[in-house]
Amino acid sequence: MFVKLKSQFDLYVSSAVRKMRIAKEVTQADLAFEIGVSDGFISQVESPKSPSKYNLNHLNKIARYLNCSPRDFLPENPL
Repeated sequence: MFVKLKSQFDLYVSSAVRKMRIAKEVTQADLAFEIGVSDGFISQVESPKSPSKYNLNHLNKIARYLNCSPRDFLPENPL
């Protein structure tokens, strides 16, 4: 079975969200509840082996909940 790997950009974004989530002591379940997805989805996004990823609406909701800017999850330069 072929699994599409995440791009470097997707990996960067999911890692940035994970780091911010952990720094603010927010669990996957809490974040999932706040943005209206399952905690399994958050786990899949944070796993480099899963093709699941955040969309712009997710990033906006996450930024609102973590009290930061959506830009905090994006790289400074293109990858």
